[in-house]
Amino acid sequence: MVGAGDVLTFAKEHEVKVVKIVAIGARRGPASEAQALYEDLSPVPVVDLVKKQNARSPNPRFEGKGRPNRKERATLAAQKRDIGSSSLE
Repeated sequence: MVGAGDVLTFAKEHEVKVVKIVAIGARRGPASEAQALYEDLSPVPVVDLVKKQNARSPNPRFEGKGRPNRKERATLAAQKRDIGSSSLE
């Protein structure tokens, strides 16, 4: 059986979860009540640390790169029409 003061370790794929049981619930209750019955001792995952170190803006936009906006697409289409019509002459 599991009782107060016991430490449990769970492995799931690349994550390790460590919890210490603080108390045993008298009834099956809501999640908020259940969360008060244990203490999370899990180490910070290495993957999260690497993600924070490599954090960048979600979609960096550099000059001349990325998807053109509506105005830029219209300009490109007009240029293509102009080039296409001059080659037919």
